[in-house]
Amino acid sequence: MATPRKNANNGKAKLIHDLKERSFAPLYIITGDEDYMKAHYLRQLKEKVVDAAFADFNLLEYEGKGLTPEQLTEAIDSYPAMSEKKLIIVTDFDLSKPPAGFGDLLPEMLSDLPDYVCLVFYYDILEGKLDKRTKLYKTLEKTACIAECSRLEENELVAWIERRVRSLGCTITADNASYLIFLCGNSMTNLAGEIDKAAAHTTTGEIRKYNIDAVCSPVLDAVIFDLTDAITAGKFDRAVSLVGELIAQKNNEVMIFTTITRHIQRLYGAKLCESARGGERLLMELIGSKSPYYARQIQNAARRVSLDWLRQAASLCAQTDTALKGSAVDRQKQIELTLLALASAQKGERT
Repeated sequence: MATPRKNANNGKAKLIHDLKERSFAPLYIITGDEDYMKAHYLRQLKEKVVDAAFADFNLLEYEGKGLTPEQLTEAIDSYPAMSEKKLIIVTDFDLSKPPAGFGDLLPEMLSDLPDYVCLVFYYDILEGKLDKRTKLYKTLEKTACIAECSRLEENELVAWIERRVRSLGCTITADNASYLIFLCGNSMTNLAGEIDKAAAHTTTGEIRKYNIDAVCSPVLDAVIFDLTDAITAGKFDRAVSLVGELIAQKNNEVMIFTTITRHIQRLYGAKLCESARGGERLLMELIGSKSPYYARQIQNAARRVSLDWLRQAASLCAQTDTALKGSAVDRQKQIELTLLALASAQKGERT
């Protein structure tokens, strides 16, 4: 039987090391909000733990919702065929609230897994956060490698984008990689598709900003950034057009306006930060972003409006938010009226 290892819970770095060395722990928990990374490591485990020729015998996959204690016990107890290891993958099994029948079985089972077993609890739809107060968690802390795949920091994402672009036979500058993240969000799954589109669009081998703008799909935050810029530039028709496009794309009106409100609040925070002579780190904390590129864009946008206008805008957004949550209001019309009021206030300041 596998010997429990006291410091096995050392996360994603250990999983990467194990894959590289082909020396596998008896138990992995793969969780987190970065789906691309989770799927990548699961594929790697399938390729490296199990010989493809005998995968039908040594790769067992179960959905957590329908799994019974008998199925899991049989999967663990049965020996691998023509191989040293067998891989058991259980998807979306709630370890914090196990299904009826598992009871005290799990702590005992998972603390003494056979050497020939590599058991993976993989979280796809379920969040997979573990309750540290449970008896089971104390077992997992000793025996499991808990690999949490969170969204990467901007500098890590930029490096990953550059590598992926090179693999497609193209190049991209760090600044344009940051712009791609700003426009398309920080999900690696989404970015992978957008990189492919931009690489296919370029005719020079270098992905530039105009290639990104031409074919990549902006996330809601990026569209709202353009919308607010249109308002502050006095382009009311452009702002209304963007709202119409977002609604046509099945975005909820309340969600759209919540994003507008959040953007106004970030501009307000950037203005206050500049007044207090705060640096980039303070600004990132104030606006709740880990992206230096996004912080710089917010700061530049805030410089184009006054503190008085931002105060009016924040107040008007609060009133509109209340109105939108009423049942009898035409939500799209209410948003357009608010944008008109914001544009009028900005135009009045210019005058």
